[in-house]
Formats: sequence, C-alpha cells, structure tokens
Amino acid sequence: MSDESAGISPSDAAAPRVGVTLPVPTAVRTAIGTLREALANDGIRRLGFTWMLGVAADGAVVVVALVTVFNLGGVVGAAVFGAVRMIPAVLSGMLAGTLVERFRGDRLLVALGLLRAASAAMIAVTIATAGHTLPDHDVTMAALFVFGAISAAANAPVRPTQVTLMPAFARTPGELVAANTVWSTGEGVGAFVGPFAAGILMGLGAHPAVAAVAAAGFLVIAAVAAGLHFEQVADASGGSQLPHAGLRLRDGIRAIRRKPLLSWTMLGTYGQVLTRGLLNALVVVAAIELLRMGQGGPGLLAAALGLGGLLGAIFAMSSVRTSRLVGTELTALVFWGLPIAVIGIATKPEVALAAMIVIGVANATYDVALFTIFQRASANEERGPALSVLEAVIGLGAITGSLLAPFLIGSLGTRTALIVTGSILPVLVVVIHLRVRRVGRIPVVSEDIVRLLRQVPEFADLPLTAVERVAAGSSAFRVPGGTALTKQGESGDRFIVIESGEIDVFVDGRLIQRLGPGAGVGEIALVRKSPRTATVVAVTDVTGYNVDAATFLAAVAGPAAAAVTERMVEANLRRAGHIAG
Repeated sequence: MSDESAGISPSDAAAPRVGVTLPVPTAVRTAIGTLREALANDGIRRLGFTWMLGVAADGAVVVVALVTVFNLGGVVGAAVFGAVRMIPAVLSGMLAGTLVERFRGDRLLVALGLLRAASAAMIAVTIATAGHTLPDHDVTMAALFVFGAISAAANAPVRPTQVTLMPAFARTPGELVAANTVWSTGEGVGAFVGPFAAGILMGLGAHPAVAAVAAAGFLVIAAVAAGLHFEQVADASGGSQLPHAGLRLRDGIRAIRRKPLLSWTMLGTYGQVLTRGLLNALVVVAAIELLRMGQGGPGLLAAALGLGGLLGAIFAMSSVRTSRLVGTELTALVFWGLPIAVIGIATKPEVALAAMIVIGVANATYDVALFTIFQRASANEERGPALSVLEAVIGLGAITGSLLAPFLIGSLGTRTALIVTGSILPVLVVVIHLRVRRVGRIPVVSEDIVRLLRQVPEFADLPLTAVERVAAGSSAFRVPGGTALTKQGESGDRFIVIESGEIDVFVDGRLIQRLGPGAGVGEIALVRKSPRTATVVAVTDVTGYNVDAATFLAAVAGPAAAAVTERMVEANLRRAGHIAG
C-alpha cells in the first residue's frame, strides 16, 4: 500500500467447502452460486464458452466421421481412424507450451479456431460428395483420415492452452477451482449437445450438415477468443516472464519428475485416456451390433456421456476442494472404468445409457481435479511445458486405446472386451493410491500466502499468476517489537506486507495510523521513486513478507492494479499531509 498505511480488503474466497453428503437442493444451490461467481469474470466466461462450443463441434465432427468410416471400413477402419487422427494431435499437443509462450494464448486460440473450421468444412464436403463404388470409398476414407488428422492436430493445443491461461484470469485458488468447474460444465454441455445433435441429423440422413454446422461453431470460437484481455502481457503467455527457446519438453519432464504427485497423476491420466480410446471404438460396435441401437446409437451414447459430464460439473462445484484433490481424482478414475464393464455384463440400451452418464459424471469430476492439480503444483514458468507433456501422454494413451480395441474385440468378443476395458482403471487406482496416499501440500505457493497477499488492495484484483509471481519475489521476515521497518527520508527498495502483529505509522514524528495483519506499506517510495514518506515501527513482534521493488512494480503495472495503486498513493499522501506528485 503506502509508506504509512494500508487498507484491508476481504480475504479471498476459499474453495467450496461443501461435502458430498449435502442434500441435492443444497448442492445445486452451491453449484449455482459458484458458477455465477466464476462467470462474472469475463476471461473465465470466454474460455468456458469457447471450450463448450469447441467440445460440441468437435464431438459432432468425430461422431459423423467415425460412423462414416465404420460404414466404409468396419471396426478396423474405425479403430485405425481413431489412432491416425491422434498421431498429429500428439505432436501438436506437445508444442502447446511453446506456442503459448511465443505467440500468446489468445492469438493461438483464434488461429486454432480458424483451422478447425476449415477442416470441419472439408469433412462436410467429403461426406457430401462421397460416391458408392469401391474406389470412391477409398478416396472418401483417405480424405476423412487426412482432414480428421488436421482437425485433431488443431484441437490438441486448445486444452493445454486454456488450462495454462486459466490462472491468468482466476484471482484465488478457490476461484481457480470454480473456473475449472465452469470449464468442466461447458465440456459436459458441449459433449451432450454436439453428439446428440449429430445423432439426430444422422438419423435423418443429413450427415454432411453435422460437419458444416460444426465449422460454423469453430468460426464463432475464433471471434470470441479474439476478445480475451489480460491484466499483464506476461499472463497472455501463461504467466511466465522468462525468455525461453526450443520445445521445452525437457523442462516439462523435469518439472513433473520433481513432483512425484504429478508423475503418478500422469500415469492415471494415461490409463484414463487409454480407456477412453478403447471406449471410442467399442461404443460404435456395441451400439450398432451388440445393443442394436442403429446408426444414431453411437451419437446417443456419446450424448449420455455429455449429460453425465453436465451432472458431474454440478457435483464437482459442490464437492471438489483443494485439500481433497488427490482423493477426488482417484475416486473419479474408479467410476470412469467400472460402468464400462457393466455395459458388457448387462447388454441393454438403457443400462448402457445409464452407464455412460455415470462415466460422464466421473469424467467431469476427474478433469476438475486433474487440471487443478497441474495448475497449482506447477510454477508459472513450468505450467505450459508440464501441460504440453500431459497433452502428449493424453494423445499416446488415446492412440494405444484405439489400436488395442480391434485386437480386444477380435480375440475376446465385444462383451468381454468391454469388461476388460472397464477393469483397467480400478486396478491402476490401487497402485497409484499406494504411492500418493501420503502426499502433503500440493500448491507450489502456499494458499496462506496467496490469501494474505490478496488482502492488500494493490494485489486484490491481480490474477493468480501475478499473485504467485509476487509470492516468488517475496522473502519472509520476523522482527521484535520496537524495530523500525522503514525510516522517513530513506530510499525505498521494498514493499512490506504484515502477516501478524501490529505496526505504527509516523509522519514527522506524528502518529498517523496503527495497522495489523493484511496491511501493506511502502509503495509511495517505489511508485513515485521518492524517499520514504513515513517511519513504520513494529508495536509488537511482527512477521511478514518483503516484496522486492522490481517484483512489486511489475505486479502493479497492469491497468487495474496501477489504478488502484495510484488511488492508494494519493489517499495516503493526503492523509499524511504531503502534496501528491
């Protein structure tokens, strides 16, 4: 705040503390309140909307392309299509961290939206002009493989880019969890609406229209992403202020290896996407041949998965807490796998639909826990590279699952393949639980420090990335009562935040104010590049943090923080009887 005083704003909102045993109406009210709070943030709102629309459009494109390939090439063709489209996706996903840092996340999302629109439009043209002779089938298959691969490659960097940018808009750990649940809610809505609409249109025989509508949706995404605004330029590149070169995959791998929790979480994610890759192929065969649901069956099952995702987002908003992320993650993995086995045991359409809803709930809950773990356990400069490695693992898992599907179906049959697939994650969870059950604090920066810094008016509106930069540039101190923290007339080289104890502020020997925990002093000398305007003395034993001048000035350089800081400087100069300027 100033050299002589600081107001104290309310502490940041903690993550939702509602347990999973709450009555449904209470859980829903909590979810709505959390959703409303997060959606008041324009950046979070735009990311959530573009993710929702992107999931819907991509889901529709995948369903219509996959069914078309299945009709032309059978289960082997569908499985190979799933694997082939993921190979370039793995490569582009690995580039996400570097692309965000070099080209800014908002610009990258605009470019990816345009590329996804173009590939979806070409898939629509390919399906509309497909012939009925064998050579034409081969040409159609080849075109769908090519444009499907382009679409997947353009889609892969979107998730790590959005997850990297989310802390640049969220202001507290609690709001970050809320932002991730908004993101998950959007995924649930999109995963339901896209395949459901695709199923209806395909049932009417309008296969090309599915991809055409998706192309229009991707154009809307590009327009909305163009309106993203950041408090600081560094936040547009994921919060890192350090210059980097190369792909940075090695940096991401090192960051993950330093955190055993991230390493084991990576293994769980690989198992989850491997299972999903198997399910993507199995659900087409099961819907059409085992469950007798017709051509629209895969779309309906995918829509049930999306509906479960929407319900799961509500569950996550009312139950996911930063202190329970690991347990939530592992529980979600169990319920991701078991319902698949149920589909193989009870081969009825209604059972399959219910099972897909349960998987959707688990998927939404898992996503919130997974991405919050990566966002909080990675430093700003590590987040993009770590998420790029995660995206590569996701792609490899999907490829493995897609290639294994025809082998499992051919050797075990569809029913047994479903049961085996559903058993993978429960077994993997037991192994991971034995390794991470004693994991302590997850965040790189203590949430107590974040909450303390958030009480200082100059830092109150900063995104979480900026607050973490302040924390990284701070050093703890402890002084006994009677110690002078600053002296009037001396040069200023730090901003001081009080954690405990009380301080008195004197100007020309006159007591101006007594302040306590959450107060910040010292910004006038830093902002105005002038001598200290007050003497600050510890009344009691005091603990706190010294924020170096460079870190403080960088933190308040954005328009919102700069305006608040200037108002505080003017007000405190007037209170002390000095002439501002």
